[in-house]
Amino acid sequence: METFFIYAIKVNAALVFFYLLYFFLLRKDTFIELRRYYFLSAIVFSLAYPFFTVDALGNMLPVVSEKQDATVTVMLGESTMAVVEEPPAHAFHVNWKKIVYGMWLAGTGLLLLRFFGQLISILRIKRRSMKCRIHTIPVYHLPEEARPFSFFRWIFIDDAMHSDNELNQILLHEQVHVKQWHSVDILLGECVCIFCWWNPVAWLMKREIAINLEYLADSAVLQRGVDSRDYQYHLLRQTYHETAVQIVNNFNVSQLKQRIMMMNKTKSPARKLAKYFLVLPLAFLFVTANSVYARSHGPQDADEQVWQDKNKPLSKSDEVFNVVDTPPHFGQGAHSESIMDFIYSELKYPQIAAENGIEGRVIVQFIIEKDGRVSNAKIIRGIDPSLDNEAVRMVNAMPKWTPGEHKGEIVRVEYTLPVVFALSDGKKVKIEVTDVKVGMDNGDEEVFEVVDEPAAFPGGQPKLMSFLNDNIQYPVEAQKKGIQGRVIVQFIVRKDGRISDAVVLRGADPLLDAEALRLVNVMPEWIPGKLKKQPVNVLFTLPVVFSLQK
Repeated sequence: METFFIYAIKVNAALVFFYLLYFFLLRKDTFIELRRYYFLSAIVFSLAYPFFTVDALGNMLPVVSEKQDATVTVMLGESTMAVVEEPPAHAFHVNWKKIVYGMWLAGTGLLLLRFFGQLISILRIKRRSMKCRIHTIPVYHLPEEARPFSFFRWIFIDDAMHSDNELNQILLHEQVHVKQWHSVDILLGECVCIFCWWNPVAWLMKREIAINLEYLADSAVLQRGVDSRDYQYHLLRQTYHETAVQIVNNFNVSQLKQRIMMMNKTKSPARKLAKYFLVLPLAFLFVTANSVYARSHGPQDADEQVWQDKNKPLSKSDEVFNVVDTPPHFGQGAHSESIMDFIYSELKYPQIAAENGIEGRVIVQFIIEKDGRVSNAKIIRGIDPSLDNEAVRMVNAMPKWTPGEHKGEIVRVEYTLPVVFALSDGKKVKIEVTDVKVGMDNGDEEVFEVVDEPAAFPGGQPKLMSFLNDNIQYPVEAQKKGIQGRVIVQFIVRKDGRISDAVVLRGADPLLDAEALRLVNVMPEWIPGKLKKQPVNVLFTLPVVFSLQK
């Protein structure tokens, strides 16, 4: 949903700027053919440019513009810790994104119904009209009194309402619409209004597209030798007739005064064509802005945001949960095999690892999608490439799970699976799977992510930040090279408060990664977490930001 909002903002921002360029600089000239292509290009570009990025343009605004060699500070990111809390009985959360999205869907749905209703009206009129020829031109005779109009290759007219001279003018006019495919422009403008109905610029642009098409048809009629004054009087007489359908090319539209003024306007000098070249820097600006945005909000940054604060609400379509009301379970249906049976049958001990006596615990982390698929399998603690790859292969081969649920909705859930590869007597292959749960398992002692009372640094978060800033040793080589970034360290706070099993979940640079691990390992004992009032081993994730300031 969030991705949709961003796309909609980009599209509508471009439409606004292109319309403003037209309104202030291009509106008063007489380059009506060029204006048509301007509108078409502006709409197509606005819809398409959010999908294109240029890396070279995205790097035009670097994060660090010069080498930082003055003071060094270390900033602590907010740690992530899942804690079970009962929400207050009076808590009420309004999901504004969902409300706005629902309003957009409602408006778009109504306009779509109106659009298809108009298309059906055209087909009904065609079915009720008699096909005939006027001056060798195939047309459809309207069954009731209405203004002449055309839609793609179809021309509709009530020949009984007009003299021969008027019929000739009408046919010349409508043939221009047909031959130049003006109905494509009308439908494109209509579609923009349907999906951007809340943006007034979309409706203004649709109106300008329609009137410009009439300018083109009027100009072509006059170029065929039709008397200008006679043609304008004919248009005035048509104002008393009703329009049959809105999404067609009508012989007469409500902006009659503008059409007559355009017919009598002096042609703009060729030098004013230079104004249209302003489209190029405007398009370049939008592509550059989109490239810079894509660089600063790429997948890596999004992942870091999730690690920094897992309790921060994301869009419903993207959020990954660690703690859910109903956890996912392996397989689908009542007769699905157990995860243990699947692993024992699927997992194969790599021959090279068995021959070399390589064994140990591999911890795989993956996401169970809303449809039960397994995705994003990765090793968060490995032993050997052969064992690690086999564990990941086995996870990717899993059948669909029954997805987890949270607050009555099916959600994406992060799952951690520890697998022990062991060689028994005589190097006989033995594969074990530890207790499977959302979280980690360490040896024979369970490690929890969800506890009643979280583990805490003595003195709380301010003391933890003070400890880190006082004890950090920013690697000199990293300072010289201007290396910065976020290092995410995961460790276990033991029952007795000791820190153990520190690993880097996401690194920035080997120099910074090593320093973050060293710092975590020299921490004093913590206040252990508790579950059901008993001290337990707790998994803790700590993001540390290394930053150089001038």
